[in-house]
Amino acid sequence: MRTVENGLQGWTGVLAVVLASGLVACGGGTPSVSFVTPADGATVSSPVAMEFMASNLNISPVPEEVETPREGIGHHHVAIDTECLPVGEAIPRADPWVHFGDGSETYETLLPAGQYMLTLQIGDDEHRTQEGLCTTISITVE
Repeated sequence: MRTVENGLQGWTGVLAVVLASGLVACGGGTPSVSFVTPADGATVSSPVAMEFMASNLNISPVPEEVETPREGIGHHHVAIDTECLPVGEAIPRADPWVHFGDGSETYETLLPAGQYMLTLQIGDDEHRTQEGLCTTISITVE
């Protein structure tokens, strides 16, 4: 005879897989962007490995031809020692910005020892900044 407790044990694994894969609809929510690594205030060595993530926003490569930016879709841009750009501004294709128009969510760069500010900002298909989709952290490189 199967008890409720035994029946739930099988569902625990299924629930874990569903939650981990993001298959549960969470009613949308406010889009945000963050560094997975490094953590704010971390002391790291060079090369500095970065991993980014976005919540409630799809990260996608930029199409070859863009007539109008796709709604709810963007891509990452990272800069060293600069602040978030104003909403609606095109992110420059020049230092200090690195574009990830291919949809990448990782980056590694050599940095000499010192303190740095890392800025992660989402751009749409036209590389224009989006409301609330920028974050800045500080790190120390040994």
